[in-house]
Amino acid sequence: MKKRVLQLIGMTLALLFLLPVATARAAAAKKPQIEQVRTEGAIVHVMCSEPMTAYCITTKPVVPPDDHPDWRPVNSRLFSAFKSDGVYYVRVRNAAGMVSDPRSFEIRSGFHYVIEAEGQDHLTQPIGTFLESHGDSIEAFNKRIAESAIKGGLYSRTGVANVCMRFMSDLADYNMTLSYQPRGDYQLEEDWGVSPSWGKRFSPPEQDKCGVYRNYGMNCGTILIWAYKQAGLNIGSAPGRRGIYDSGMLLRENDNKRPLNAGDTCDLIATKTGHTMMILDRVDTDDDGLSDSYLVLEMESPYLKLKLRSLYSVRLCTLYDMSAVFDDTGWFRNHTRRYTGSFRINRNMLPDYYRLPVKSKAVEEAIEPRPETAP
Repeated sequence: MKKRVLQLIGMTLALLFLLPVATARAAAAKKPQIEQVRTEGAIVHVMCSEPMTAYCITTKPVVPPDDHPDWRPVNSRLFSAFKSDGVYYVRVRNAAGMVSDPRSFEIRSGFHYVIEAEGQDHLTQPIGTFLESHGDSIEAFNKRIAESAIKGGLYSRTGVANVCMRFMSDLADYNMTLSYQPRGDYQLEEDWGVSPSWGKRFSPPEQDKCGVYRNYGMNCGTILIWAYKQAGLNIGSAPGRRGIYDSGMLLRENDNKRPLNAGDTCDLIATKTGHTMMILDRVDTDDDGLSDSYLVLEMESPYLKLKLRSLYSVRLCTLYDMSAVFDDTGWFRNHTRRYTGSFRINRNMLPDYYRLPVKSKAVEEAIEPRPETAP
C-alpha cells in the first residue's frame, strides 16, 4: 500500500513538472493572431497579438515559402505598409516560426496610377501659372503633399511613398507630369514643395546623350531627394558619396546592397550608369499571389513616370536597402552638407503648412515622433 502511494505521488510530481513544459510547447505552437487591420488611403496598418518577426502581403490567400522575399522583416506587434490599389491578404510570422491565418483588406487610395505616363504631357509653362489656369495653386498643391506626408508618417517609408503618389496623382489629374532636366538643382535648404520654376522654359537648352531639354524639371536622383525631403528626410548631397543610394549604407560602401528580388518600398535601384529609380510597391503581375515586379518612380528622359519593372528588366542593376535612413543609423547622417547629425529634419524646420489641423488619428500620431512601424 505504501509503495502504491509513493508511486502515485511520483506520478503526480512528474505530471506537475511536465505541465509547464507542455503548456510552453502549446503556446509556442499556437498560431499568432492578427487583431486589427485598418486601411487609410494607400496605407494598411496592422496590429498583432504579439511582436512578430515577419509579415507578408499577397494578392491571394497563399503562404509564401519561408525564404521568399515577400516575407518582410518586422520587430513589432504593429506595422504599416504602402500598397497600390487592390485586394490583398496579410499574414504574420512569430519567433517560433508559426504563421497566422490570413486577413483580407482592400486598398482604395483615390490615387491615379498612370503607367509609363500614358496620355500625359509634360509641363511647358511655370507650374504656378498652369495650376492657376485650372483653379489650383502652388500653395494648395504643397499643402496636399504635406498632408500626405503626415498621414503616411513623417520619417517613414509609407510617408515618402505617399508623397510620391500624391504628387504623381495630382499631376495626372491634369494629364501632366514633370520634365526631365539634366541638372535638376532645386535642392537649397529653403526649397520645399514644388519649385515655382518647374515647367518654365529656359535658354539655352540643356543637352545630353538622351535628348535636348528646354523646361525646368528634375533629374533621376534629385526627384528622389525631393520626395524623401517632403517626408522630413534629408538624403541630399554629401562629400564622398557615389550616389544617393549610399545614404543607406551603415558603415562601408555597398553594405546595403541586397538581392534584386528583396526590395521594399523606398529602396533604390541603380543601373551601371548611375541612373536611379525608387520602389513604391511589390507587384504581382502573373496573378499567382506572389510579387514578381516592382512599381517604381522613375525620372527617365524625357519626363517623370510610374513604371512596372519586372525582376528580369532590372537583372543588371543593383538594389540598395535604405533602412539605415529610416532608422537614422547610416554613416552619412553625420556627413551631409545640410541638417548634419541626423537624416531626420527637425520638425521646427519644416514649413508652416506642415502644421496641419488634425483630421484623423493617423495624422495626430504622425505629428508626434513615432516608430516607422506604428500605425
